[in-house]
Amino acid sequence: MPNSKRWLLLAAVAVAAGLNICIYLNVHLYFLARDRIEDAEKKVKALGSANIFYLSNDLVYYELGKAYFDLGMMNIHDKALSESCLRKSVQNFTRSLRINPASYFCHFNLAQALLYLSYITPDYKGNAYEEYKKAALLAGHNSQIYYEVGKIFLSLWPELSEGEKDFTLGLFKKILERKDSQMIQDVMQIWDMNVKDYSVMEEILPEDASLFQIYARFLGYRHLSIEERQKFLARAELLEFERARHEFDSGEREFQYYRLRDAAGHYKESLRTLDRQALYQNLTGESLIDIEEFKNLKKSVCLSLAKCLLEEGREFKEAVVYLREYLALEDRVSSIGELESYLRRRGLVKEELRASFDDLGLLSFQTLLYFKRNRYRDIMKTGRLLKQSFVVVPEEKRNEFVEVLLLVGDSFQKADYIYDAGEFYHKALDVEPGNLQVLLRIRQNYERLNEDEKVQSIDEKMEELLTPRTMDLEKPRIERGRKFSCSLNLDGSEILLSLHFENEAWTDFFPLISIFFNGRAVWENYLKDETEEIEINDDEVILKLSLKSKVGENSLVAIPLNSAVSLFKINYQEKVR
Repeated sequence: MPNSKRWLLLAAVAVAAGLNICIYLNVHLYFLARDRIEDAEKKVKALGSANIFYLSNDLVYYELGKAYFDLGMMNIHDKALSESCLRKSVQNFTRSLRINPASYFCHFNLAQALLYLSYITPDYKGNAYEEYKKAALLAGHNSQIYYEVGKIFLSLWPELSEGEKDFTLGLFKKILERKDSQMIQDVMQIWDMNVKDYSVMEEILPEDASLFQIYARFLGYRHLSIEERQKFLARAELLEFERARHEFDSGEREFQYYRLRDAAGHYKESLRTLDRQALYQNLTGESLIDIEEFKNLKKSVCLSLAKCLLEEGREFKEAVVYLREYLALEDRVSSIGELESYLRRRGLVKEELRASFDDLGLLSFQTLLYFKRNRYRDIMKTGRLLKQSFVVVPEEKRNEFVEVLLLVGDSFQKADYIYDAGEFYHKALDVEPGNLQVLLRIRQNYERLNEDEKVQSIDEKMEELLTPRTMDLEKPRIERGRKFSCSLNLDGSEILLSLHFENEAWTDFFPLISIFFNGRAVWENYLKDETEEIEINDDEVILKLSLKSKVGENSLVAIPLNSAVSLFKINYQEKVR
C-alpha cells in the first residue's frame, strides 16, 4: 500500500476515534447533568461543556431549555433576568427541535416557555398554542402530554380562538373516553374555574351513564345549575335503561342455547339496573323512558328469570319471588293464563285450586294466579271448603295463610258477597292482628255496609299501627352527601309530607336537597325562595310534598348534596282517604 493511502486511512481512523470520543463525552455530560445535578446553574454549565465536544445532540439542547426555564421561574421576581432565561430556554428548545422535530416533550416544554415569556413580555411574538397542538398531535391521545395540553387549553379558554376551542373539544372527547374518574374530576375543576359553559361539558362528555352521574354529582356539590344536573341524571338513566334491555336480550340468547347460568346472570343484572332507576325524568318533565315500555321490560325480565331458574332445576320457592313481582305488574288475563299453563306442564301448580294446606306457599301463589285471572267463583269454592277445615298454621307460614284469606275475601267482595268477604277478613285478622292490609280491607268492607261506628273503630286500630303524624328526630344533622332514610308505615292514601329544616341563614349558597319516596325522585331543588312547596320562617324552612303512599312500609330518603343541613322534624297528614 502506498504511504499516502496508509496515512489517509490512519487519519480517517483518528478522526472517527476523535468523533466517538467527543460524542461519548457529550453524552456522558448530558446524563451527568440530567441525573446527578439538581442546581439549575450548574446544570447549564455542564450542558454547555457537553456542547463543546458535540453540537448535534438534541437531548442536550432539550435539557438546556429545561434548565433555563427553571432559572426563569426561580427568578420571576427579577423581570429582566427571568426574561433573559426564558428567551434562552426558547432558543435551546428550538435548536433541539431542529435536530429532532418529532419530540413531543420538547414541543410541550417550548410551548410552556413561550407562554410564560408572553406573560412577562406581552409584546413577545411566539405561538405557544401552536406548539401545544403539535405536542398533543405527536403524542397521541393515550399519553399524559395529550391530557396536559387539554388541561392547559381549557384553563385558557377565554383567550382561545374558535379554532383552538374546537381543537380543545376534540382533545377532551378522546381523553374522557378513558373513563378515569380522577382525570374527569380534574377536568371538571378546571371547567368550573375557567369556563362554566354547560354546552362545553355537554359536547365533550361521552355517552356514558357513569360519566353523566359523576358530572351531575359535581354540579350538585358545586351548587351549579339544577336543571343541567337533572338533565344529565335523566340521560344517565336512559342509558342505564338501554343497558338493562341489552342485558335482557343477552339473557334471552343464552337461554335459547340453554346456557342457563349465564342467562340468569344477565337477567339478574337487568333487574338490578331497572330497580336502581329513580326516574329523574319526573323532575325534568321529559319522557326519555316510556313508562309502559319500562314496565313491560321489567315484566319480561321477571318472567324469564323465573323460568330460567325453574329450567335450572331450582326450587319453586326461589322462582316464585320473581313470579310474584311479574304478577304485580301484569294485568292481562291472557298472559297470566299462559304462565299458568306453563306451570301446569311442569307440574308446579295443580289442575284445580284445592284447599290443601300441605304447601301454603303454593296454595297462596295459585290463589293469586286465579284471582288475577278473575276466577273468583273457583276461589270462593276453596273458601267454603276452608271454612269447614281446622287449620293449624305454623308461625313461618302465617303470611301465606293470611294472603289466601285476603284473596278469598276479595273474591267474595268482587261477587258482592259483602258479609262473606268480611268473615274471611276477620279470620285473617285473627291470624295477624297487626296486619295493616287486613285492617284496611275490613274498613272498606264496613264502608260498603255503611257501618260508620265500626269504621271509626277500625280507624283507631289502624292509627296505632301507622307512623306517628309527627316525628322529632334525635340526630337531625345530615352531612353533605350523606343519606338520611326512614320508614313510614302508611295506609295507601295521598299525604302531605312536611320536612322541617333549621333555617341557618345561608348567605354564600343555599342547600340543595334530593328527596326520594319509595325509590323514586320526587323533589330536588335549593331551599331558597318561598314557593308553593317551601315555607321559610325565622327558625325553620319547611318543605311540603304531596305524595301517594302505598299500604304498609314506605321509604323516605333525603340527601343534602352541597352542604350539611339539620332536619329536625317530619310530619304528615292525609289529603284524601
